[in-house]
Amino acid sequence: MQALLPAGVGLFAGSTAAYLAALWTSKPFVLRAAHTLLALTVLLWVGILAGSVAHLSEGGVTRFYLGGSAIALSTLYLILVRRYPVSGLGSVVSALATLLSVFALFAQQQNVTDPALVDWLLRVHIALAFIGVTAFAFSTAVSLVYLAQARMLKQKSKTELRRRLPPLDVLDQLGMRGIVVGFPFYTVALLLGSAQAIRTEHLRGSYVLAIISWIIYGVVLQARLTAGWRGRRAAILTVFGLVLALSVVAQYGFRSI
Repeated sequence: MQALLPAGVGLFAGSTAAYLAALWTSKPFVLRAAHTLLALTVLLWVGILAGSVAHLSEGGVTRFYLGGSAIALSTLYLILVRRYPVSGLGSVVSALATLLSVFALFAQQQNVTDPALVDWLLRVHIALAFIGVTAFAFSTAVSLVYLAQARMLKQKSKTELRRRLPPLDVLDQLGMRGIVVGFPFYTVALLLGSAQAIRTEHLRGSYVLAIISWIIYGVVLQARLTAGWRGRRAAILTVFGLVLALSVVAQYGFRSI
């Protein structure tokens, strides 16, 4: 199954290209082809991860969760696109899924002799963190499209691309929901990470970045819920928060714990 990982990454990249093509053409079959390719990519990754479950004890826990995040992000989009006018999100969602799959491809296989890897607390911590990151990735995809759409509206653009992107109010609502869903999972993951850091008496730089990203999402969530803060500022902070969260993933995945 490991040999299929490059193919899985390539299919995610192909989906991104197909969605980008769909943004610039009025032919509906291009968008349908992009949906089909993304669905097939998800199925391939489900098979890859299912085949690797038996070998998780030998390493590759981070790789498993990275692939799972890419699957969840893509599946969420494919579900939402049937209910909301969000087909314009496809290129950004699949691009983020491609990034997660690249991380999965190059993630290190941790050493099973490390007792931390068989600790259930650490496994739960990783799982919850990736659920949060997946939700934040979706909010970031929405936020990037929001920023693009807002810019084109400000410039009074009449291009085909602007008409194909979702309305700002739909994007704002979906971005908010992603943060609302992801923040509790990320919070619990951070608390479990704190317990791990205290127990091992070792604080990594990646944990500091995780705290900063948590603060950013907390500020966005609090401001949106209590002060009605939305729009461009919230979108920019959402994107910045994911950059920090993915920095944590990169530091964690590309070296031993």
